[in-house]
Order: sequence, then structure tokens, then C-alpha cells
Amino acid sequence: MKTIKYLCVGALLLASASTFAQDVNYKTLLQPIAKELKASPGNSLAAKDLVKKYAKTFKKDPEALIALGYEFFNAKTYDKANEFADLVLAKNKAMGAAYILKGDIAAVQDNGGDASMWYEQAMRMDPKNAEGYIKFASVNRKANPVEAENAWRELKKQIPDFPVEAEAAHNFYITGNMNKAIEYFDKCDINKLEKYRLSEFATAAYYAGNQKKSLEIANFSANKFPKEMGFQRQAMRANNELGNYQDALANAQKILNDTCKKTSFDYNNYGQALKGIGQYDKAIEQYNKALELDHKDIKPLQYISEAYQAAGNEDKALEYNQMYMDKNENATPSDYVKLASIYVDKAKKGDNAQANIAQANKIYETVVSKFPSIAGWIYNQAGNNSSDAGFDDLGASYYQKTIDLYANKADRDADETHYLIQAYQLIGYYYWEVKKNLEAAKPYYEKLIILSPDDKNAKAALAPAEETPEAAGNE
Repeated sequence: MKTIKYLCVGALLLASASTFAQDVNYKTLLQPIAKELKASPGNSLAAKDLVKKYAKTFKKDPEALIALGYEFFNAKTYDKANEFADLVLAKNKAMGAAYILKGDIAAVQDNGGDASMWYEQAMRMDPKNAEGYIKFASVNRKANPVEAENAWRELKKQIPDFPVEAEAAHNFYITGNMNKAIEYFDKCDINKLEKYRLSEFATAAYYAGNQKKSLEIANFSANKFPKEMGFQRQAMRANNELGNYQDALANAQKILNDTCKKTSFDYNNYGQALKGIGQYDKAIEQYNKALELDHKDIKPLQYISEAYQAAGNEDKALEYNQMYMDKNENATPSDYVKLASIYVDKAKKGDNAQANIAQANKIYETVVSKFPSIAGWIYNQAGNNSSDAGFDDLGASYYQKTIDLYANKADRDADETHYLIQAYQLIGYYYWEVKKNLEAAKPYYEKLIILSPDDKNAKAALAPAEETPEAAGNE
């Protein structure tokens, strides 16, 4: 369980210093021990005499002994760390920190089951110790999320004033469960959230697809922490996603006028805002700055291509898109579709239309071969673009490919059924309106109305009195 390692490395590994080290005397005596242990990781005999003196001096102080255990833990001398945890438990079964130390040892050794068990013991034996609940929930957040949530609820009962919601939100955030993170962040008093948690809140909302919420949190945070450009960056990104390009430009100006180190993210998003208001040349300038700043980031090449395409310069758009694709080892279906769209735009302009639409469809066929699970969507895209470029018969042939692929498929899933419905709608409209042949359209509408009983065109086509079809795809 690599996530457990993540839990235990970093700040949580230093729990001895922050949680238990209250007495300046044992802090002082721990310093030379820690230094020697750090110099000899894994050596149980390191600082032997100092450890012996320390253990004798603080034999009646469980917090001091746990602090020593954590020094061995930090030095990866887990047997000795466990030894001091057991020593404490032999004298005080209710010492939750000792169970937590044993849980941390198990966790860092990838023994999630034992780690969970020791943290649960801490919860039971020392119910007012919040750390046991936090670590139990952390270990179980993926393997047993129900138990993790139960731990948060119990912690709230035991320590009503503890910021349980914020801690739970943070835990769900670092495991990538953005919807759960938002659920718990929404329960928090936003005015009491720390800066890093506000950043997590805005980021979680962004990746959950809730750009309005992300922008709301980013704006609140930017007002609370005006010198923190990270919140301006979050707001700029959300504003671009929402089409609030003037607001994104205002965010960009604050970032660029600040003394903070500028990043390719800044220039890319500034470029996106400029492109959004139609200032394509200025946008391209910003994308080029991003390229200069980070040669490994190839995304600006695609942004430059999109800016040229928006400006109506398809030849330059193709040049930069091809550069992007040549460097892109993990091209997505969206990347291919964007490339194909440039050829479609050229075809729509009448620029060697047949050759360009053929090139676009060649790219669509490549996508089908690489990503067969979305073949229906791609075929429908190819059909629509072929029709839009004036090649209706070619478009219909692609709708037919979707139908041939899915009509008789026994295990057709919801997405495939959706693509099939679209294909029936589009080809039905083609025969009825474009070819003026209702009889040829009817077999498709008969199949369509089974899958989509409320489809207006299917009802009209199969009604006794002939009606005029509505534009396909507008259901």
C-alpha cells in the first residue's frame, strides 16, 4: 500500500517532535541521539550509551519514551522503535501514542492491515487522541472508505471542537476523491480554513468539474491572501474554463506584475484569455513565452495551433498541430479530433474540399483503430463533418458504420446505445430531408423509436400524415 507510505513519510514522521516533545529536558537529550541515529540509519546500536542514559532518565515519562521511539522510527530502525512502544504499553495500556507508533511502523513497512489494527486500538484505548482517528481514516480511505468515514464521525463525537471536516476533506483530496473532498469542505467554515486547505478546496472543485465553485473559493482566498499568487492562478484557470476571459486577463495582470516567479502555466493561461477575446497574435506571443520557459512542455504548440485555427489560418494551424503531434507520445482521442478539425475547416472553405475531408476521415479511422471503445462517437463525428463540408452521402456512410457496429451487439453499453441512437437520428434525417425519401428513412426510424420512444422525428416519420423533420441531433 504505497498510499500508506505517503501517509507516514513527511510531516507525520515528525510526530514525536511536534506532538510529544513538551519537556525541554528530554528535547535537549534527544538532540545528540537523533544526530547519531541519523548518521547510522538502521543501526540498532547507534547512540547506545546515550539511549541507555535517556531511557533510564525518563523511564517514568511515556511521552519522552515515545519521542525516543520516533527518533528510531525516523532513522528506519523499526525494531528499536517498536521496542519503546511496547515498553510504554507495558506500563500504560491507555497510551494511544504508543499504538500510533506501532501503527506507523506497520504502515511504513506496507502492512496496512496491522497499521489499521494499531490505529484502531489507539482510538479505543485513548478516545480523546485525535491522531488515532486521523491515521486510521488515512489507512482505510481507499481500502475501506465506510470505516474511514465512521472514524471521522466518532472523532467528531469524542472531540466536538476538532476540525474533523477539514481533516477528512484533506484526506479525500490527497487520494483523488474530489467529490468527497468537496462534500467535507462544504461543511467547513471557510473563514477558518488554512491557506493550503483553501487551495485544496479550489483545486478539488476544478478537477470535479465544478468551475464555478473553484472560482468562488479562489476569489475568496485571493481576497484573504492577496500576496498569494497561487489563488490568482486558480482563479485565472477557472475563469478561462468558464469563458470569463476579461476576468482571466485581470488575474493574469496581477500575476505578471507581481514579483513571483513566472511559470509556463501563467503564460499559457494568459494566452488562453487573449485568444478568448480574439487577440490571436498576442495569445501566440504568450504561448511562445511558455515554450521558451519550458521546452519540455509541448502543450503550447497545440494552443498556438488553436489560435491560428481560430484566426482562420489553417495552414499555420496544421504546421503547429503537426509539431505537437510529432512530439506527443501519448496523444488522446481529443488530440486527433483537433487535428482532423483543421482539415474539416479547410474543406468547409472549399479549399480542395474532397482531399481535405478525406484527410480528416483518415485521422478519424486512426482514432477508431487506436481507441475502438469510442468508435461510434468517432464515426458520428466523421459523418457530421463530412456532411457539413457538403459530402452528405459520405456522411451517411459513417452513420451506417456506427449502426453496423452496434445495432446487433448483445452486450451494448449505455454509451454505445447513445451513439447508435445518434446514428439512427442522423441517417434518418439524411434520407428524409436530404434525399427526400421517407420510405428509405422509415426502417431507421422504426429502430430508433424502440430505443428512443419520444424521438420527435421518428414519431413524425411513422405517423399516418407526413410531417417535416426537425434538424437531426437536436433532441
